[in-house]
Amino acid sequence: MSEASDGLDRLLLRAGAMLLDFDGVLADSEPFFRRSWNTALEPWGHSIGEKDYWKYWSSLGEGLDGEIRRHGLDSIDRSLVCSRQEEIYAEFVLSGAIPLFPGASVLLEELESGPAWGGRPYCIASNTPASLIRHVLGSNGATIPEVVGGDGLDKKPSPAIFMKAASILGIRPWETVVLEDSWKGITAAGRGGFRSLLVINQYNRDLDIESEFRVSGLDPLLKFLSRNGNGFKGG
Repeated sequence: MSEASDGLDRLLLRAGAMLLDFDGVLADSEPFFRRSWNTALEPWGHSIGEKDYWKYWSSLGEGLDGEIRRHGLDSIDRSLVCSRQEEIYAEFVLSGAIPLFPGASVLLEELESGPAWGGRPYCIASNTPASLIRHVLGSNGATIPEVVGGDGLDKKPSPAIFMKAASILGIRPWETVVLEDSWKGITAAGRGGFRSLLVINQYNRDLDIESEFRVSGLDPLLKFLSRNGNGFKGG
């Protein structure tokens, strides 16, 4: 076993619970978010470049306010753009267009019933509304676990979503590992007292995101579950 996999095993075997971000960790949905924002911004003749989107929107979480500030887009009707973006993205979701990353369905199935996770609590904790998350999972034939969405909560980098998930599951933050792909998510985990594991994908691999642990995609997690498939022995 490599030093990297050994460290991952220690982290996960000692964890009492797991919280999973959705967009960028389980769902390959960020390109669809970018498309929905660009369509909503078309009446103002503005579009978000790929590099800017991955850095300022997906990772840092600056959103529309950051885009307006960086480009001096003071004429934009924020309310209209946001409502239109929500409609467009919901259309993508309802049409079944949003895919999961390779291995996401297997990971959820193993966390739900596989021996390696040993019945420990887990759930999805995301800025995205819970109803949309459930629909994406259902459209992809995946297990649908407990979902804590951003409905009515402060968005990451606030720890509010993770704290609500911890309260629902009855878990303690310092015994819980959070799977994230962004600066805002890793920061939210740290502010809430959670351990964090950064999942590298094709969009964030060139970004400077500090995390104690990191893995490339979901495959290392699946290998962990395979190595420990004879039952949970940690603690």
